[in-house]
Amino acid sequence: MKILLFGEYTTNGYMILGYYQRSFEALGHEVRFFPVSSDGSDNKPINPAQGLKNTYPVLLAQRALKRVHNLAAPLISDSLVSKAIAMINEFQPDVALTSQGGKSIAWPPALLEALNEKGVPIFNYFTDPVPENNKVFLATIPFYAGIFTYNRHYVPTWYWYGASRVDYVPFASDHKIHIPKKPTSERFDYYCSPISYLATWQPNAELWPLKLVPYGLKIWGNNWSKLPLGHQLRNCWQGQDKGLYEEFALICSSSDIIFNVIRAFNGQGHSMKTFEIPACKGFVITNRTEQQLEFFPEDKACVYFSTTEELIDKTEFYLRSEKAREAIIEHAYQIAIKHRYLDRARDMVCTFQEVL
Repeated sequence: MKILLFGEYTTNGYMILGYYQRSFEALGHEVRFFPVSSDGSDNKPINPAQGLKNTYPVLLAQRALKRVHNLAAPLISDSLVSKAIAMINEFQPDVALTSQGGKSIAWPPALLEALNEKGVPIFNYFTDPVPENNKVFLATIPFYAGIFTYNRHYVPTWYWYGASRVDYVPFASDHKIHIPKKPTSERFDYYCSPISYLATWQPNAELWPLKLVPYGLKIWGNNWSKLPLGHQLRNCWQGQDKGLYEEFALICSSSDIIFNVIRAFNGQGHSMKTFEIPACKGFVITNRTEQQLEFFPEDKACVYFSTTEELIDKTEFYLRSEKAREAIIEHAYQIAIKHRYLDRARDMVCTFQEVL
């Protein structure tokens, strides 16, 4: 099958379309990737402030640049569609797949129309809750032959907004990236920690991590600089762009405990890290949700909490109990390697074939 992927640029293949590209190719399909940035252009937006701190002048520059991109959007879309049509004519795909999240804007309708006119069914693997306040995106739903959602509770909502087909496809792990990987002896102390938390900062996300500071918490991920200087969690933060990509597996394999949180907007669902951490042989403590329990049995393949007291009690117990941790790590690993993006890609191909 010829599969066209289009979406945001995948640095080293670490975003979800990169995982699927690698998986489809491993299954013997021919794949072409057409990069589209979230502003509707075919290039990543230039960021003149890249590498600089978020000072007020830099923020002003970023806002000005965004206004320029918005003004240029119609011209960018015309150029994008022309290039897309040229690729479609040359590649002749059987099916197209994109992936978006809640912060993405809708792809230009002209791009979706071009694919539809060529008889190419388009699927969207939407990696966030249904964007019910994004009227522009909701208006594009009829262009899609199907929606893939990572949370089964969103299936009826997608149908409510006019999706013609909705399939529940949980997250997974990548067979090349999410693997057990120990750092060199020279770097072990850098990655090693009693407790690590791999997450991007979001408002009101500090309550539970704050309780873990006394146990040697290290925070990896972006945007924690938004916390005030001297904040306890900012002092635990390892810096911008740390803990991503290749470092993810090193941290999971070197920390005694990986703390994870399924955020409120995901309800009783799961996240990408639900599978990625155990696939790297990380020991997970996370808040209790229905979908995670379906995949990883409690106290056998994962440790769950619902209250702050339960989090602290279990953290203290498992920090003392290496043997108990090792048993759970191995059980979780055996489950996680059965949930690879290779497996999800096979399911998607079955859906493609049904539609075709």
